[in-house]
Amino acid sequence: MTDTRTKATIRTAGESDATAVTALLIELACDVTRPDVERRLARLVDSPSDQVFVAEVDGAIAGLLGMHFAPLLHRDSFARITAFIVTEAHRSRGVGEALLREAEGWALARGCTQIEVTSGDHHAASHGFYERHRYRLDDRRFVKEEFP
Repeated sequence: MTDTRTKATIRTAGESDATAVTALLIELACDVTRPDVERRLARLVDSPSDQVFVAEVDGAIAGLLGMHFAPLLHRDSFARITAFIVTEAHRSRGVGEALLREAEGWALARGCTQIEVTSGDHHAASHGFYERHRYRLDDRRFVKEEFP
């Protein structure tokens, strides 16, 4: 049997990764531009509550995972996956799993007892990935985008 897993190097994203990160977010169907990503990466790089990991394969960025750490009043801290994408060419080869393991370690080191992720119905293939990694469907999310 041939091993189709890819060796990925996981590292923290930097501002110089803006072009690759922009392309990944566009593949994820996010409406972003390079200046948007440059500005946001600059802010996140300095944030003690956020982390953006990238997976490099053969010197090119093949995936990213953004995390946000949130201390809570009503229970121990949790982390939220804010963005997660692996290029189509590297899916089902262990790149996403490597990113997820790194992110889970980051959350555990901060005392998080839960990680949550939101995944739209149009990302059905991702749902199976999360379930295989012991994430379960829970609750409902309400969003308000326009407010004073």
